[in-house]
Amino acid sequence: MRLVLLVVATILAAHAHAATPATDPLKSDACGRYLAALQAARAPGSDRTQAQVEALRRDATQACLGGSGEARRPSPTAQAPILVPPPTVALPRSVPPVSPPLPAPPIERPAVITSCDSGGCWDSNGTRLNRAGPMLIGPGGACVASGLQVHCP
Repeated sequence: MRLVLLVVATILAAHAHAATPATDPLKSDACGRYLAALQAARAPGSDRTQAQVEALRRDATQACLGGSGEARRPSPTAQAPILVPPPTVALPRSVPPVSPPLPAPPIERPAVITSCDSGGCWDSNGTRLNRAGPMLIGPGGACVASGLQVHCP
């Protein structure tokens, strides 16, 4: 029975403590003083050391937020920024330049007979084709005539 009364009394005391309005530590005079001192220490031209600024920050944290004033994670002012080296780009090994392919040789058009006389004919290339009976003979040998076109070796 005594144990039950002790538990009930503890519960009632906890509810009574929770029901009383607590003053806001962020609006307290001590919080305002510590924050003003911290801002003055962080201002440009201040002669405070990094350790002094950290001590003021810890005091302001404790006055404004309660607790021990120790940061759960490192303060951004407690360590130097991490320097990341610039990226390096590996250039591909130089490849010898590729020469463009040679153009295809022009298509030779067959010569055309331009004029004839009793001894032979002239073709469009300016070559004289001599007549030997029904055949025409060029500088390389016998030519084959197909209409007005002439194919000579």
